[in-house]
Amino acid sequence: MNGRSVVESIRSFRSEVDPVPFAAGALATFAFLAYTAADTEGAAAAIDAAFVTFGQGLAWLYLGTVLALVGAAGYLLVSRYGRVRLGEGDPEYGTASYVAMFFSAGLSAGIVFFGPVEALLHYQTVPPLFAGEVAAESSAAAVPAVAYTVFHYGVSAWGGYLAIGIPVAYFAYRHDAPFRVSTALYPVLGPDRLDGVVARTVDTLAVIATIGGIATGLGFIATQLLTGVTFRTGIAFGDAETVAVIVGITVLFTLSLVAGVSRGIRRLSVFNIAIMTLLLGVALVAGPTTDVLNVGVAALGTYATSFFEMSLFTGSGVEGGAGWTAAWTVFYWSWWIAWAPFVGLFLARISRGRTIRSVVATAFGTMTAVSALWFTVVGGTSIRLQESGAVDVLGAVGEFGDGVSGYVIFGAFPGGELWQLLFLVLVTTFFLTSADSSTLAVGMLTTGGSREPSGANRVFWGVLQGAIASVLVVVGGATALRSSVIVTGAPFALVCLVAMGGFVRWLSASEEPLPADDTDRAPNRTSVPPGTVAEDDD
Repeated sequence: MNGRSVVESIRSFRSEVDPVPFAAGALATFAFLAYTAADTEGAAAAIDAAFVTFGQGLAWLYLGTVLALVGAAGYLLVSRYGRVRLGEGDPEYGTASYVAMFFSAGLSAGIVFFGPVEALLHYQTVPPLFAGEVAAESSAAAVPAVAYTVFHYGVSAWGGYLAIGIPVAYFAYRHDAPFRVSTALYPVLGPDRLDGVVARTVDTLAVIATIGGIATGLGFIATQLLTGVTFRTGIAFGDAETVAVIVGITVLFTLSLVAGVSRGIRRLSVFNIAIMTLLLGVALVAGPTTDVLNVGVAALGTYATSFFEMSLFTGSGVEGGAGWTAAWTVFYWSWWIAWAPFVGLFLARISRGRTIRSVVATAFGTMTAVSALWFTVVGGTSIRLQESGAVDVLGAVGEFGDGVSGYVIFGAFPGGELWQLLFLVLVTTFFLTSADSSTLAVGMLTTGGSREPSGANRVFWGVLQGAIASVLVVVGGATALRSSVIVTGAPFALVCLVAMGGFVRWLSASEEPLPADDTDRAPNRTSVPPGTVAEDDD
């Protein structure tokens, strides 16, 4: 960007800002950063207390909300309303690009960080729901361990995203409603109150929830990136260096985000999927293939038969159960809900012209299948390598932290240095796409629904996101990241419930005719809206 374009971007930034959500989000972020800087120990103690209060005390809210959202989305998938198209015209993005962006926005940070380590940790300490059935670190423990990772990244992960994304896309593209999170409440508020107090409050909560969710994702993947550098080079990062590096990475991703959705996020998303597929193939071919596939099939069976039991297991009455559920399932569900505003808006942004059935099927079918394959192969390989003694993954985790596991696993294969380097590249690019899509969404949230926020707006929020992520990493590491998202996601659970319930009711009462077909049409360059870039464009 030259000097003139920078000035124009700043002017655009000042003119487009929606003052209430913008001010609330910025003040909340600056207040947290100031409080942490002034009283680091006090902030750490408050984070620990919040984990117990919200994580265990509100387990029922998170678990019940997510199960209800999954049920509602499942109903849309199989009902006649699945044929409803989210806007006129052909889909803006081809299937491959659409799936890649869908995946990178919704799961990237978690699936890369926890893929190599979560199943291993459940193998080391069996989840309380299955603790009476298998012994820790036994061959039998691998099945429930992998099953729980598939559960955490399966259909349940998408309930909150769909609760915001589908209604926003429907009302924005079919009823010309503003591109804001509060638009998801269109059936409840009506068109005349989308600028009222309730709508403004919802958009403000969305900004705060999004900041917490983004900070968690960026914090985890930034930790994994720094851990990889330390593991490979021996260079250790102190608190000041950690903050500096994360903020530096933030500057890098701004170069991508100002290029826009089609040129930045889409290309990086496709690149991510390519590298991830290559590493998945390496693990499948070079690892204990037969054992991993056998464990994977058994784990999928456990996931299917125990889905409702796992979905409603709060840990109440089970020794250590409440704490475990708060640290894992409640953490994940709150993370997905906190991400719902920005991922929902992003999915709405890229889903114009697609049917409701197509969007839900992509989430429940394609995304769950990809997640299950990744966690089965990478997580199962991690367990079997540990069990056989081929490599001490748990020892490395104890020394360097959870983020090191992927480097250890891929380093154990022939040509290990190359695969370690590619894994480091994957971590970096997933950081970029997560930050890109989230910054775009926060820009939308704080500009009253602009679908193309100015570059200055996105840079502003990108820098703040990087700052808050680095502070959480320094203050309390993984514990602080878990706690922050559990707190910020709580209020938005209710918003998701009201949004999805209102949307289903709207469809059932709507007099709009249903389309005769339920298939997505192939992208047609002539139907792409002005100002967008079709899939084949450079």
